[in-house]
Amino acid sequence: MSRPDATASAALDQDFIRPGFFVFLDIVGDPVRCTTLGVDITITGSGIAEIDGFLFAGISSDFVDISPVRMKEGGSEQVTAKLSGLRDIDNDTLNTLGNSANWQGREALLWRMIRDGNGTQQGAIQHYYTGTMTSVRISGDPAGQTIEVAIESYLAALAAPSNRTYLDQEKYDSGDLSARAAIAIANGNSANPLTSNTATPGMIPNLRGINGFTFGGLLK
Repeated sequence: MSRPDATASAALDQDFIRPGFFVFLDIVGDPVRCTTLGVDITITGSGIAEIDGFLFAGISSDFVDISPVRMKEGGSEQVTAKLSGLRDIDNDTLNTLGNSANWQGREALLWRMIRDGNGTQQGAIQHYYTGTMTSVRISGDPAGQTIEVAIESYLAALAAPSNRTYLDQEKYDSGDLSARAAIAIANGNSANPLTSNTATPGMIPNLRGINGFTFGGLLK
């Protein structure tokens, strides 16, 4: 995340500003570049490889919603980029989004441009978020459709489930047979996991327990 330069910082002290936002979604075969400035724009000289020389489609901020970036321990909260008011989504777009390999885990970048009350750019464009796309949802009604992209920080993406389990303990300690015992109990088998000796289910004698209480019953 880059900080506003001196010119942009000075503009932020004004009573009224008109920021513009830029988004790049690295979708295979159909990368998305759009801006909330409301007009198509090609920027040069920003020094940002993902911006310079590329056309950003101008979409009104009424139809683009980028959620705030909130930081927390381990990274930021999930960010969503929502494109709404779409009358129709063509089959090519549906097919592209329908294949998660085209977008899942791929990069999403966000920048902002500070402008004064007259819409004049103040200072350089600032990069303020990098994440990876984790899910895409299409919803809507006859009046229009919405595409919503969920974006996670790279730290959150690295924290994907390990799929490890305590049932793997025997791989690391050959003498630890607790996993076998747990599985046997879950299956109603009282076999000793070490000797495979099986007790015969039936009544067990009453045992004197704590504070004089008695335990007994059927083994299941």
